[in-house]
Amino acid sequence: MVLAIGGGIAAVGLTSGLLFQPMTSDLDANSTAFVFEIEPNQSLRTIARRMTADGLARSAIAVELYGRAEGAASRLQAGRYLVAPTMSPVEILEKITSGDAVFNEITITIPEGWSLNDIEEHFEDLGLFTKERFQRAAVMQDVYRDFAILAHLEDDTILDGYLFPDTYRIFEDSTPESIVARMLANFQRRIDADILSAIAAQGRTLHDVLTLASIVQKEANDASQMPDVAGVFWNRLENRIRLESDATVNYVLGTSKRQPTFADTEVDHPYNTYENYGLPPGPIGNPGLEAILASISPAEHDFYFFLHPIDGRIVMSRTFAEHLQNKARYLD
Repeated sequence: MVLAIGGGIAAVGLTSGLLFQPMTSDLDANSTAFVFEIEPNQSLRTIARRMTADGLARSAIAVELYGRAEGAASRLQAGRYLVAPTMSPVEILEKITSGDAVFNEITITIPEGWSLNDIEEHFEDLGLFTKERFQRAAVMQDVYRDFAILAHLEDDTILDGYLFPDTYRIFEDSTPESIVARMLANFQRRIDADILSAIAAQGRTLHDVLTLASIVQKEANDASQMPDVAGVFWNRLENRIRLESDATVNYVLGTSKRQPTFADTEVDHPYNTYENYGLPPGPIGNPGLEAILASISPAEHDFYFFLHPIDGRIVMSRTFAEHLQNKARYLD
């Protein structure tokens, strides 16, 4: 038969009762209302299938066809919706497209380069949960083992570097684990097969690239400088020269100094790259995609030093003597 839907025609061999009639009667003992959650960017097809799986519709195909004919696919709103089998699929879709959610959402933005400590403090300032509670959630554990990209991490590894910086919409009653999972899922989407292949072809590891990218993120003033900064650091690593990154000293001390003091650079800590050779044990923050890509494909040059004058540009040097001259010229 032919079914008319919202002025359109769909040959689906289904009856309109699949869409306009509830799954149960008001007297049905299984008609208890429950919360139906729609994630950001969830597709109409996925929602239709979930409605069928949750006993809210008999045919996912019919729900999807109706939704597309009515333009619902472009009007879906993330949120939590109070629904029941006594409601028709059409009524449920109207709730979802109108944003008639039962719980308010909070929009949070995690800037590129923020460390786990920065994120913890932000959530505590928002009154969502304490720093300690989020810190317990932001370590590798069984709940995150489904993320293939984290397979190399051991239990209790701090997830700094893997909490992808972005804007997220969360619910007021979200758990720290659910938020961490959202950030990890975003990270796994961004670090695609091409990126992983490029890293493997260089004989590097994702963890090493993220560690360097977190330093590049802090040391570069903007994305245009990142390839040059990454090139300086890779040159140092390949020639067994200490990175001497001010950003790692600031990370250790919890400071944000433009130029750490000599005493600062002598602090005994595995993340202090003035005292230790090679990369620190892990990322010092959560880099954005541009810093990651720059650390995979750095600029090829023969510079080993750089500095930033007050105007923000980058000045690179090949030798320490040249670097000292540039410091005297631009910083003193």
